[in-house]
Amino acid sequence: MKEHLIHYLTLLVILDLAIGAFFMLSFSRIYQALVVVAMGVLYVIWGIIHHYLSEDFHLKVVFEYILISILAILVILALLYRS
Repeated sequence: MKEHLIHYLTLLVILDLAIGAFFMLSFSRIYQALVVVAMGVLYVIWGIIHHYLSEDFHLKVVFEYILISILAILVILALLYRS
């Protein structure tokens, strides 16, 4: 983890900003949904860049990041629109 501290700090900043925006935009479910999707897309982009720079980039890893992102988006949107 020490080798990639900047990478993980970048991910932490992305997630923190997304969570902050999600709560700041609590007046609109549509904006919150857009934040959730943007967070998912940024997570996938971060994963691709991280693995490319770490020299262990494989198509399987990209699919894993995409699937995890889709799952998280679906769960959060289901909770957001449950009523």
